Amino acid sequence: MKIVEKAAEKLKALHPEPQESTQIDPVSDAASASAVPDVERLQEQRQVVDRPSETAPLCHVDQMALKRMGYLPSNHEGDERLNDEMRRIKRPLLANVTGKNAKTPAHAQRILVTSPMPGEGKTFTAVNLALSLAREPDFEVLLVDGDIPKSSLTRAFGLDGRPGLMDVLADDKCRPESVIVRTDVPNLQVVPVGKRHKLTAELFGSRRMQDVLEAFGGKNRRRLMVFDSSPLLATSESPLLASHMGQVLVVVAASRTRQQAFNASLQSLHASQFVGLILNMSRLPASENYYDSGYGN
Repeated sequence: MKIVEKAAEKLKALHPEPQESTQIDPVSDAASASAVPDVERLQEQRQVVDRPSETAPLCHVDQMALKRMGYLPSNHEGDERLNDEMRRIKRPLLANVTGKNAKTPAHAQRILVTSPMPGEGKTFTAVNLALSLAREPDFEVLLVDGDIPKSSLTRAFGLDGRPGLMDVLADDKCRPESVIVRTDVPNLQVVPVGKRHKLTAELFGSRRMQDVLEAFGGKNRRRLMVFDSSPLLATSESPLLASHMGQVLVVVAASRTRQQAFNASLQSLHASQFVGLILNMSRLPASENYYDSGYGN
């Protein structure tokens, strides 16, 4: 019996019973061990969501590709003349934005480029106007593809398949800032058309559209928005998009645009908007200053 008791005492000495003060709850210990990584993961996710677009990689604007597609002149002489003509076009627009004109329209920083019918050069004008405005040191420019059926601007900048305007309109959880693509052209950003939606006209006329435009305008910065729209008489959504704009440029093709279509397109615009008329495909010599007589309210 004594031998058994001595063996038990040795066993207790080798394996002492744990005291209450040193007991560890394996469940609570595992929870506390995993709590810190969870917090870190949540903080990392929040940093990704709140990350400004300025940290995203720049999208390269291939000017040679734009020339091949006909959106930029192919020679130096044509480039110089186009630059001069765009300077003439943008001056009244900038005067409205800065309040230098006597009657400044609301939302003057929102500029729509459209035409009565297809094939009159509106996308060409929108691209070159945006590039010209981006050279202004006091502004940055957001070029938005609002021509949902054709999305020519999206293809021209190589942004097919990227989320864009229609995605933020159709999904309230999609942040407008997330679809803005920064380019390697200073002061120029682009919004692609995104995934097409069967209710485009309804989305353009929605309250969500107003919120998205406000977000596109940015905060505490001077941002100009240039929208490439579908022709006014070709789709039902084009006049709706135009209704959100402060300034509208209507491109007409010389010896091509019919008077009836021209009149109908102007009637679809609001009287409070600033409307500029651009004559495209003209054979007038470079010395002719035909833009001065082309602008009016």
